[in-house]
Amino acid sequence: MRRERGQPVNRGSLHVVLIALRILLGVLVGIVLGAALAPLLVVADLAGGGTGWGLCPAGVSTCTVSYFAGPELLVILTVVLLAAAAGIGACIRLIRRLEAGQ
Repeated sequence: MRRERGQPVNRGSLHVVLIALRILLGVLVGIVLGAALAPLLVVADLAGGGTGWGLCPAGVSTCTVSYFAGPELLVILTVVLLAAAAGIGACIRLIRRLEAGQ
């Protein structure tokens, strides 16, 4: 059964969609926090004598890193953060639009 334009949406299905969007919003916020905290946690691990999550297997003193490792990490984290931020913005706009239509 198709819904004609202007007919109200089933409140139950709208409620499920809003819950799914809020869960997606929470996941996207978690991705942003994880991507923002990852470099800090790696540096903290290296400072504590660790391997930096595998970046320097023998520790900081013998670590050899290519010239492109830093910029590559910066680009990857920037793309992840921007994509997640765009997803957060789209989710928030969609949630507001759906809630306004109730």
